[in-house]
Amino acid sequence: MLNKGALEGIRVMDFTRFISGPYCAQLLGDLGAEVLKIEKGVGDNTRHFIPYSDDISLYFTGLNRNKHSMKIDFRKPDGIALIKKMLTEVDVIVENFKPGTLDKMGLGRAELDKINSDIIVVHISGYGQSGPYKDRAAFDCVLEAMSGMMSMTGIEGQPPLLMGQAYLDFIAGTFGALGCLAAIISRPKHGGQDVDVAMIEAALAYSLYAPEHYLANGKITGQFGNRDRVLSPANAFKDKNGKYVYIHSGTDPHFERLCMHIGREDLLAEDKFKYAAVRMANAEAVEIEVQKWVGTQTAYDVEDQLAKLGIPCAVVADMSDVVKNPQLIARNVMKTFKFPDGKEIPEVATNLRLSKTPGQTYKRPPLLGEDTEDVLRNTYGLTENEIQNLKDEKVID
Repeated sequence: MLNKGALEGIRVMDFTRFISGPYCAQLLGDLGAEVLKIEKGVGDNTRHFIPYSDDISLYFTGLNRNKHSMKIDFRKPDGIALIKKMLTEVDVIVENFKPGTLDKMGLGRAELDKINSDIIVVHISGYGQSGPYKDRAAFDCVLEAMSGMMSMTGIEGQPPLLMGQAYLDFIAGTFGALGCLAAIISRPKHGGQDVDVAMIEAALAYSLYAPEHYLANGKITGQFGNRDRVLSPANAFKDKNGKYVYIHSGTDPHFERLCMHIGREDLLAEDKFKYAAVRMANAEAVEIEVQKWVGTQTAYDVEDQLAKLGIPCAVVADMSDVVKNPQLIARNVMKTFKFPDGKEIPEVATNLRLSKTPGQTYKRPPLLGEDTEDVLRNTYGLTENEIQNLKDEKVID
């Protein structure tokens, strides 16, 4: 690690898999926490998910940097005994098991308080640790459906759509990290506590006014395509070569600048276009006029022209464009990790930019169990005989 992170001295035991939990623990690691990723059997499910670079899952590497992998079979009594010994010197547990699993493992709150009453436990699940749905299986896609997110995504009159990535997982992981930080700050006064993150509630927190709009006005917020929901024109427009560019000139100053630039000052005199409050009711008509101009240009020319005018605008990029974006290159958002076999894997670096204790991407995603012995020996002080006994009992390997 180049600099001391904001969470230096905080040790995290990470029992998670898939996305939400690993992302939460990764954020804590980015901020300087020591993250011990506990795996058993073949490890985190995502180690075996596509896409691969050779035999390394890029799905896994994107969620597990800045961690130490410890392969411990915690299904065995000796494995749980080892975990409990380690927990005496752990600050945070992050888990996204089915609710109640920690209790079945003998790691419920009452037992944890006996081991270390200052432990903070971050629980991330689909529906939370209580309620009639708490035992239901959940993935991001299912929660997008139940939370109403899917019903608001896509083009009106067409089938509802998932978002382009499993964003509810990432949102829940971010809330988990946020709750953990708050618990760490309050720990001197309140001791350890549990952070209960439900993905469905995280989705609702990101729904803007939609739930309130229904409760207050009986109005259902539906699909809106690529339009902004309150201002127009704001949409993706097709250039002369078939590439799209997104323009948001819905505020009155932006719309005036756009009209002046494209030689359509006449639109400013029309009652249905003049002010933002009425343009939204005539969104399709105003978009037709903007499309006429965009259709004579290239998307990159449009972006360049409107950016100079202070109008929010961007070419709709695919990932081949994104990785060449000069803004992202200037801010070093990509990092390459070298694995023991010499294989180099690219990864998006942390975006946690603090002026004095910045988040850092300092440790490549671990191979399964590669840090087990080192952590037990050098962090917890186990002897060679104790480590060998754990191997003989197949608690570690």
